[in-house]
Amino acid sequence: MAATSVGSLMVITCMSILLLAPAASKLPKSDIDLLEFPLNLEYLEAEFYLYGSMGMGLNQIQPNLTGGGPPPVGVRRANLSPLVRDIIAQFGYQEVGHVRAIKSTVAGFARPLMNLSAASFANVMNNAFGRPLHPPFDPYANDINYLIASYVIPYVGLTGYVGSAPLLQTPTAKKLVAGLLGIESGQDAVLRTLLYQRAKERVIPYGVTVG
Repeated sequence: MAATSVGSLMVITCMSILLLAPAASKLPKSDIDLLEFPLNLEYLEAEFYLYGSMGMGLNQIQPNLTGGGPPPVGVRRANLSPLVRDIIAQFGYQEVGHVRAIKSTVAGFARPLMNLSAASFANVMNNAFGRPLHPPFDPYANDINYLIASYVIPYVGLTGYVGSAPLLQTPTAKKLVAGLLGIESGQDAVLRTLLYQRAKERVIPYGVTVG
């Protein structure tokens, strides 16, 4: 209970920091483009984490942020342990804050159609292994599969924000990206820790270990 309360407080604090960033009255087009591009990823993260942990997404949690865009395809509640489920739920609420922060600073766009089906993630893993996996990889099957699938996502966001930061021109855009980068880095660290703790466990039924 204490861990959950502390974790929830951290989520609220992080979201509050992002929401305190003043919206820009006018940003150069280059800053707008650099802030709108990662909105695609933030939508994806929000839906994947919310559905994976609670079986519901932005339509239920914060429908005004969807812009009327279509719900994701194939996403579902994952078979997670209580601890991992709680952590992923906190990530989901953080991502709601990220979407809100970006759309409070730039116009943004409606949620795009996203394919978050098991088959979509299976294709990613097939490419990583250089061969088709049998049975196909299912990110929603258990803790290990979901953590592996999740690790790919914040790392993409992390490297993207690092690359865009030097190109931003205004203090408003720089402040927003600094906040987003900090939280994405924190998520990356949590996922790496959880996977490291399971480094010697096997990813069933593929005969390879997590590490």
